Amino acid sequence: MSLLLQRREPIRAEINVTSLLDITLNILCVFILVAPILEQGIDVSLPRASATQLERQEDSVTVSLQEISEGPFKIGVIFVGDKQMSRTRPFDDLRETLTALQRQKPKLAVIIRADKDFKYDHVIKVLDVIRNAGITTLSLATQAE
Repeated sequence: MSLLLQRREPIRAEINVTSLLDITLNILCVFILVAPILEQGIDVSLPRASATQLERQEDSVTVSLQEISEGPFKIGVIFVGDKQMSRTRPFDDLRETLTALQRQKPKLAVIIRADKDFKYDHVIKVLDVIRNAGITTLSLATQAE
């Protein structure tokens, strides 16, 4: 009977926020320390672009730049449409092909589809070849996220 006669303490409705505050302050410290590191570099005014679907023109050709593995080496291969350019002199072959297409279609547009692992300097060489062929309309294809 003594258990029933004992006086009960009221239930305390408290939330222990010590661990919550500890975690919050740790995260705040991390953000304070990391934020200045993320903003390093040169300030530039970047262009804005929308991810809209471009209409394919009738007078357009696709130049595909693909990196393939051949044994232990990775080599870059250039295609104009479905035609593969020569592996020994791909930029000369590309120049000849684009110049011939430019003569047939004066308003020729080029769409470049480059593999994400394709070397940047080769992409620049392809852009230079396209410019030297007299083609002024150019698009770079990307994959939507």
